[in-house]
Amino acid sequence: MKAFIAGLAIATAVIASAQAETLQFAGAFNDKDQFTILAREWAEKVKAATNGEVTFEIVPNGALVPLPEALDAISLGVVPSGMVVASFVSGTIPALGYAEMLDGLPVENPSTGEAMAAIWGDLDALFGEHGATALWGAPAFSSGVICRNGFLKAKSEWSGKKIRTAGRWQAQQVTAMGAVPMPLPPSELYVALQNGVVDCALMTPSITMSARLYEVAPYYTDTDMAGNITFSIMNLDAWNGLTEEQRTAIRKVSDEMIQTASVVMRESAAAGLKSLEGLGQVYKLSPEERAEVAAATSPVFDQVGQSVKEGPGTAMIEKLASYRK
Repeated sequence: MKAFIAGLAIATAVIASAQAETLQFAGAFNDKDQFTILAREWAEKVKAATNGEVTFEIVPNGALVPLPEALDAISLGVVPSGMVVASFVSGTIPALGYAEMLDGLPVENPSTGEAMAAIWGDLDALFGEHGATALWGAPAFSSGVICRNGFLKAKSEWSGKKIRTAGRWQAQQVTAMGAVPMPLPPSELYVALQNGVVDCALMTPSITMSARLYEVAPYYTDTDMAGNITFSIMNLDAWNGLTEEQRTAIRKVSDEMIQTASVVMRESAAAGLKSLEGLGQVYKLSPEERAEVAAATSPVFDQVGQSVKEGPGTAMIEKLASYRK
């Protein structure tokens, strides 16, 4: 009898081990970044929702794959899941150019969470064309411009400034404002600002704080706009390899995280701005000044829309465009 029980226990353990799966998740940011914190929270909830059958191991700092290569790596199954950012993938998925730009997502009326829920099916279909499924994500909030000398309040103050941008369409926005876009790797930005290679950079409060950019560019102009979505995605074959029950549980947790992340990232940006006020100087654009930025960059949004002729990208752009009117 004891031998039978022992054998049964071993068999049960083997079955449980066979059912459990650990999937690496390529995190793009450091351990203290709010996106990494949210990813760990999401992973814990997935583990609980699947009764321990699916575990995502969050590997931060781009240690598994550099952010510019993340979409290809996940699409090809080199890594099963991870983060991608709109500004790094809009060249491959043109419709995401809309989500890359400042003011690409609403903040209120509707809320960012409501807008994300409305476009998520379109986003998932877009990633599906590239061998991945979109799980959850959130944009950057209080996106702004850090500068070495002074704020950029009016369009005239952008004229001729050399401004570091993160993507093609952000560069077009900067050009529309009369400035000169300067593509630079994040690792070179601190020294570039310090030495005057660039005058300013499109930035977020969290990165300004974590990279200590306020030391060399103490003026932060807050546009109070949202954009440049960070997505958590998964290789489609790995996703389809899960059971239907597991996929349903993960999708439910992920849908909830879309709403949670929209709130938490906005709160995190507000906290970052408050911290910046004690280290540098922060100026928030007035409604009139934000309207000037929106009007000047509106043709760039139209350009993205005209470049996407069919498929789920057109539906996504139509929804996001309706929020900007």
